[in-house]
Amino acid sequence: MSANTQGLSRWVGPVAAAVLVFVSPAVRAQSASPDIPSVTEADREAAFPDLSDMNMRDMMLENPFTRLALFDQLETQDADDGEILSWDFRAWAGRNLDRLWVRSEGEKQSGTTDHAELQLLWGHTIAPWWDVVAGVRQDFRPGPSQRWGAFGIQGLAPYRFELEATAFVGESGQTAARLEAEYELLITNRLILQPLIELNWFGRGDELRGIGSGLSSAEAGLRLRYEFRREIAPYIGLLREKKFGGTADLVRAAAGDADDTRLVAGIRLWF
Repeated sequence: MSANTQGLSRWVGPVAAAVLVFVSPAVRAQSASPDIPSVTEADREAAFPDLSDMNMRDMMLENPFTRLALFDQLETQDADDGEILSWDFRAWAGRNLDRLWVRSEGEKQSGTTDHAELQLLWGHTIAPWWDVVAGVRQDFRPGPSQRWGAFGIQGLAPYRFELEATAFVGESGQTAARLEAEYELLITNRLILQPLIELNWFGRGDELRGIGSGLSSAEAGLRLRYEFRREIAPYIGLLREKKFGGTADLVRAAAGDADDTRLVAGIRLWF
């Protein structure tokens, strides 16, 4: 036997003994498996409850009933001829494909309502993030009350622009259209800059309500809000409103300003 073989044989015994010392407890632990209790009738009832009295449609989460109310704008505006209280309200309730929408906006100055309208619309989803809407619009100011039929489209355009395009058919054949676009730019998770633009167009003039035909007005706003919570966000901003064509002529004839820039401060609320 060579010297290397003799040296190896001297290590075989101690190494084998060490392996047995570490392996034996693991083998005994595997062989000593704990007793598994048998399944009782109470266990079966808990795992398979009786659902005969339940309405399974209420248990399905694929098409739940949801609702939301949002004051996108609730603010004061520092205008040339005094302070203005302005609001822009949105709400909806329904399921994934069909919802009832409520829109309202208006302005109040020196205790008098200068502009107020309410829209009730039924919306149906036609594509991811896009709805068609149809319903009625009621104008309370300016001038006598007026009712319109309304139909349009709303949704989230590429690059996350929120769009609303609505056409209106009023009494005595009056027509109108409105386009709104806004964007939310996250400066931080809580500080958000919101640009917004709104265009209004009328098919024919209405001197009693101070409206000219064609493009009537354009409004561009820039609001910076801080979300203490998602539901509560105060903001400050800048708003510019410009009248065009016959509408601008009627405003100037009434000693008004057809091009006005305002500082705004308000709060955004949703619940």
